[in-house]
Amino acid sequence: MRKVLQTILIPVLCMLPLLSFAQNGEARLSNESKLSINGKSNVNDFKCESEHEFQQDSLDFSYHFEADTINVNGVSLFLEISRFDCGKKAINRDFRNTLKYKNHPFIKITLNELILKTKDNPIPTTANVIITIAGVERNYDVPLHAFLSTEDGVLVGGNKILYMSDFGLTPPSPLFGLVQVRDELDIVFELVVRFDS
Repeated sequence: MRKVLQTILIPVLCMLPLLSFAQNGEARLSNESKLSINGKSNVNDFKCESEHEFQQDSLDFSYHFEADTINVNGVSLFLEISRFDCGKKAINRDFRNTLKYKNHPFIKITLNELILKTKDNPIPTTANVIITIAGVERNYDVPLHAFLSTEDGVLVGGNKILYMSDFGLTPPSPLFGLVQVRDELDIVFELVVRFDS
């Protein structure tokens, strides 16, 4: 069975406390991690929360430094659309159908690089990622709002506003158009990485 999460969005952060220039690393994504996709309509707001069992096996990745940037390879996050819960069956159905989950069952997020505050301050402020929804790829710079490093792991949080129309998707309008869902979606995440010693 295909692993829902083959790799983690930000596992490369595990090497930052070590200030190492090694080319490889291993990490695990903890089930303490949270990710949601939030939206609004002319009636109410909705929140679709990930119910994934995050990957427990060690995950391999490689990276290298270029000034104030860390270039990363082999780091992708696969999220199964049917594993998001929006709180109500009707909203779940509209959410999944809008994202064309039958033909494209996964949202894929691939990390390209991390941009540091400065080359002498190894705190990431932005992640450059490719997000694929319904077979359409878009490149984004994602601001990172939270970063906490401990001896055994890293917590990183942030959010990014996307537009369904950027992926060729039409926002749903249920109840014969009486409810109008806005084009805007806010992806919010708080990822907890445990790294292997």
